Amino acid sequence: MALKIKCNDDRVRGATSAILLIGRDLLSRGETEDLIATALAEYRADPKSFKENKATWPDVQELGPLVKPAHVAYYKNLISAIAALVEKWTKAKRQFNSLLELDNALIEQLPSYKL
Repeated sequence: MALKIKCNDDRVRGATSAILLIGRDLLSRGETEDLIATALAEYRADPKSFKENKATWPDVQELGPLVKPAHVAYYKNLISAIAALVEKWTKAKRQFNSLLELDNALIEQLPSYKL
């Protein structure tokens, strides 16, 4: 029997952190198309490398290398959207059957928060 991924699971926090940290890096390079999906794909492709890089990157709440006002605004909205979505999932006691289901839920639902 497979274990469910609950909304307070480390795998959810890992995915949301990856979206923020890798997304911030992508934004700083001007890569904005399919940002959430791209960040998650990069994270899933090499989670070990992400964990190594995570130690050297600024905290997720910091703007880091972002300088363009549009990128700064997008990133701040992304931080708020992730917090709101995770809170919604927590209240609903949302569970996922797989990492793919979790990733698809993030990709599908985050843009609805007006990023």
